[in-house]
Amino acid sequence: MPIPDHFYPYWSVYDGLGQHYNDCSHEKYAIDTLRLHPDEGFTYKRIDAPKPLPPHIVDVTATKEGELTGQQGLPQVKKRLPFEPILEELPQSNLHEI
Repeated sequence: MPIPDHFYPYWSVYDGLGQHYNDCSHEKYAIDTLRLHPDEGFTYKRIDAPKPLPPHIVDVTATKEGELTGQQGLPQVKKRLPFEPILEELPQSNLHEI
């Protein structure tokens, strides 16, 4: 469940290992929490409301029959010279399994 907009911004406090310790409604309370743990490497950061999605909308409907406009398909098969071999299978590898 998303957090209501009126709860932002808030401050998250983290211990010396980077684990989440608590959330504070005001920066002053986050600083007070750091003062309670002076030698433990506590930090805090401000959490703002998520940014809204861009206003433009992209149409992603697909055409199911025929080709899409601008579609070209695969390129032509490479024309080989008469003396070039046509391999039906890949050659056996010389590597030894471990």
